[in-house]
Amino acid sequence: MMKKSILITGVNGFIGSNIAKMLISSFRVFGIGRSSKTKNTLEDYKKLELPDINFNKILKKWKPNVVVHCAGYGSVPFSTENPTADFDAGPRLVAHVLDAIRTSGIKADFIFPSSAAVYGNAQCLPITEATPLRPISPYGYHKMHSENIIRQYHELYSQNYLILRIFSCYGEGIRKQLLWDIAQKSQSETIELFGTGDETRDFIHIYDLAQAVKILITNEVKNIAINVASGKQISVRYLAQLLIKQLGKNISLRFNGKIREGDPQYMEADISLLRTQGFFPKLSLEQGVGRFAQWYLMECAQR
Repeated sequence: MMKKSILITGVNGFIGSNIAKMLISSFRVFGIGRSSKTKNTLEDYKKLELPDINFNKILKKWKPNVVVHCAGYGSVPFSTENPTADFDAGPRLVAHVLDAIRTSGIKADFIFPSSAAVYGNAQCLPITEATPLRPISPYGYHKMHSENIIRQYHELYSQNYLILRIFSCYGEGIRKQLLWDIAQKSQSETIELFGTGDETRDFIHIYDLAQAVKILITNEVKNIAINVASGKQISVRYLAQLLIKQLGKNISLRFNGKIREGDPQYMEADISLLRTQGFFPKLSLEQGVGRFAQWYLMECAQR
């Protein structure tokens, strides 16, 4: 029996490259990206920046069973400062990819990495998939709009889909967001961060996110939105202190009390639905942060 084929857009990005790495042993994995080369040994790779009219031809050539759409931006601050660019790389690009699948004549499931940002400041924790969507940033709104477009294609064109509502994903290779920010500031005597430090997030290591995707594809889970997280809320203060320790630093930590626009106060996911598929996180927060710290220190040594 021939292996199922997977096409990943944005295959060289943080999430796309790690999903590809996880899937290549079990599936035929194809990829497109903006770089001339790819980080993984894929079945085939094409340099292509979406939207592009040639994407339709690529779909016809590769005939993927699943399209994992990882192309786009992944930053709340960027979306706040550049809402139009974030919209173009979000809902507009989702519509382009979905319509390319429709017009190519192939039958491919569509997997979309959405975000916990669609929930905004949830009234109750833990957050279930039934929690009302109340985004508070352009990024969150654009993810919500993308989800609506996906459901539109399902209802009108019978396009199968899977929406992954990813909480705070981190790991080796990430060059943005909280851990990267702390690591970059770790050469100073004092690290200053936004907020009070009591804000919480539900952190999931990229390895566990990738294994969740593999499980869901293998189980052929379709036409639902599903939380992807660890199911535990961790304070920003604890995470920062943990990383500083793992980096071998002895520096002070200060929170400025300013709430950054678009940042929710508290986040914790209910991952009961994901657990029914056989998912359990393999890496503890301490292990995951340790792996990130080792990677970062090696990166610094190479500079």
